[in-house]
Amino acid sequence: LLGDGHALLGLVGGLSELARTGRLAPGSRPAHDRSLFRPSSTPWRPRRSSPLAAFKPLTPDRMVNVLTSEASCVHRLYYLEAQANSRLRGMASQDGDGRRATRVQAMSAYMWKTLAAVVGAADTRCRMGWWVDGRRRLTAPEHRALATTSYVGNASIFVLGEDGVEEIRRKPLPEVASMVRELIDAPGYGDRFQEVVDWVEQHKSGATYMDASNIGLGCPTVAVTAMTSFPMDTDLGFGHAAMAMTTTRGRGLCSGFVQMAATPRGDGAWIVSASVWPKLAAALESDELRIFVPITAKHLGLKLNEAIVKENGSPRSRF
Repeated sequence: LLGDGHALLGLVGGLSELARTGRLAPGSRPAHDRSLFRPSSTPWRPRRSSPLAAFKPLTPDRMVNVLTSEASCVHRLYYLEAQANSRLRGMASQDGDGRRATRVQAMSAYMWKTLAAVVGAADTRCRMGWWVDGRRRLTAPEHRALATTSYVGNASIFVLGEDGVEEIRRKPLPEVASMVRELIDAPGYGDRFQEVVDWVEQHKSGATYMDASNIGLGCPTVAVTAMTSFPMDTDLGFGHAAMAMTTTRGRGLCSGFVQMAATPRGDGAWIVSASVWPKLAAALESDELRIFVPITAKHLGLKLNEAIVKENGSPRSRF
């Protein structure tokens, strides 16, 4: 069974609802209807311009060894305050087209400019990618159930943008945010999803495929997935969790991967899990804007219990 982040959030929310009430509302029941995505009668044919041409078999000969991969990235958890989110969104919305950037667009633009600054003269180009949820972007009648049911399956698609390092560094933040918006809005999602379905139909050998940019081939790439439009329901009957988010990371990959999730409190703050190069992490953490702040117990509302147990000379704290 394939599933994306939206499906996982729905499963967690359904479990929480079931634990609290003992039942699932009709809209919360998982839907596994494969008929939402049917293969075409015409077999898929490779096109050089197709984004699927970048998908490569995820085999050892196409990956770096795990020690090199682990040494090339650091894993961080960041806390993005609601005020910092709003401030960055305002900075990214000062473009002449009059359209206000979303928080994800603003954050992506900020990260793309930071990535370009870190790459510097080491490469001429850099990329950003987004896993886009297609549930509300697929408008065909046969796909309407995606937006109205708890469809458990993969309804996300990868969108990749590439530009010159100097161009990204030179452009103001609002202009880069507009680039991000155009990249995400550009694909004809109905045709893209149909192409993916047809492609999968012809690649059922059991092999794993991944976009070359996510493997780490070519210029530096950071891929972003955001589950920020609504908080995750984690109330199992004794209050919401202090922190909850999906995490995933393949072995032997050398690209950056950033996951953003709304806090369970629903206060506008985000928790960000990042697997990125040490130089990029250092640049994000040292920026004077203080957008990416390493997460602490205080951010999560956790307090030390008065009882402190000392064992082997080291204090052990109980929350």
